[in-house]
Amino acid sequence: MQVKKFEARTMKEALEMVKSQLGPDAIILSARDNNKSFGLVGEGSVEITAAVSEETLQKKKFAESRLREQDRERFLASTARQQKELIHKMVEKHVQKSQAPAPITQRRYIDIEDENEYARQQKMSEERVKNAAQRALHAFQEQEQVFQPKKAAPTLQPKPAPAAPVKPPADNEEIRALKNEIASLKQVITHFQQMPQTFVGAHPGADYGISYDLSSVFEKLTRSGMASEIAADILTHAQETLSPLKLKNKALAEAFVARHVLDAIKISQNPTAGKIHCFVGPAGSGKTSALIKMASHMVVRERKKVAIFTTDTFKVGAADQMKIYAQILNVPFSVIRSQNDWSNLMRYLANVDCVLVDFTGLSLKSNEEIQMLRNLLPPQALNASIHLTMSSNTKDADAIELGRRYSVMGYKDVIFTSLDESTQHGTIYNFMKRFDIPLHSFGIGSRVPEDFEFATKERLLDLIFRITKFKQQDSEAV
Repeated sequence: MQVKKFEARTMKEALEMVKSQLGPDAIILSARDNNKSFGLVGEGSVEITAAVSEETLQKKKFAESRLREQDRERFLASTARQQKELIHKMVEKHVQKSQAPAPITQRRYIDIEDENEYARQQKMSEERVKNAAQRALHAFQEQEQVFQPKKAAPTLQPKPAPAAPVKPPADNEEIRALKNEIASLKQVITHFQQMPQTFVGAHPGADYGISYDLSSVFEKLTRSGMASEIAADILTHAQETLSPLKLKNKALAEAFVARHVLDAIKISQNPTAGKIHCFVGPAGSGKTSALIKMASHMVVRERKKVAIFTTDTFKVGAADQMKIYAQILNVPFSVIRSQNDWSNLMRYLANVDCVLVDFTGLSLKSNEEIQMLRNLLPPQALNASIHLTMSSNTKDADAIELGRRYSVMGYKDVIFTSLDESTQHGTIYNFMKRFDIPLHSFGIGSRVPEDFEFATKERLLDLIFRITKFKQQDSEAV
């Protein structure tokens, strides 16, 4: 399925772009008015997200390739219904030409010699089986006659001399071999009956009751990192909502799932609200980078007055590094060593719009670490916003454990960094769904402040379904 975003000044222009690039059968997933200005002239814009199946898009491209230049312009300027009819006619005509005429019979002639040879071999095989069975029966009858007790002689006649012992016939070995073979065949049949008779592997999602029509969507979601049980819940809802005929339409089913995921994503409504923003998380999660990117964004783009604090006095050079960043941005800087420092510092920062605080990376495996981190948090009267920072490379099980440990800090939302280093962004949706926590922002790369963006529903949907790919940035100096 091809999913693209289109931005234009008006809804009519955006729909024309959808029809021109994706064709008249494209499905509109979402439409919204952008608050930001469009281009350089400062006008508003309309953004549309549309989808179309690969097969439908290929039919459209095939029809356009068969048209002349002047006919192609008329085709693009025509209505959606006219385009549909023309594409259908051209594809049907091409299919009828490409189909070969049906053969009159499967076998154009019968080779009499081959048929006679086949019949002769069949007859010889039947005769061999029949002769083997007759030999076995004859040997068995002879054995019965040999061991059968003889009748008593008449009393008037003399008693005959005792007969010499008769050896069993030579065919007895053949009978024994046949009996052993029959016994082995019985054993094979018994084992076969005990084996499961379903030799075909189950399709993806069958263990969760997902139908075969949605197995490809289930595999796509799980391959992107989404948990199997969460993907199964989404597709179960699709099975209960859509009709069986619509489920067979892969593009329509995938569009329905994408719409469901889009509606379920929770985003922080006002990510820069509040005066104090605390960044907590494990070591190596990108807290410092996320703080510096957000500070640069607020200073450069929003023209806000910002102050930077740090509580990381454990890692060598951490405070000095943060001080250098503050000097580059020309903003106030200070180190927090205890909760008492907050009341002294806030008196001098009355004219500051935001205070961003970097906390030391702790695993919170012991009560001592939890208590130490709590002692450095701002007083409750300051109503600080606490952001949990995590790397998108974190495994799903580790993300659940970190979310549980840091829940004692009372974080309000989550920041995911290193989006450019991860290939399974479904873990972001897993964390948001399990902890019912909104997304604050994303860290994409190492550039400041370009590789920072506040989270949006469309961005996460793009990452999960891999609609667009990361653009390769040219690192060479111009």
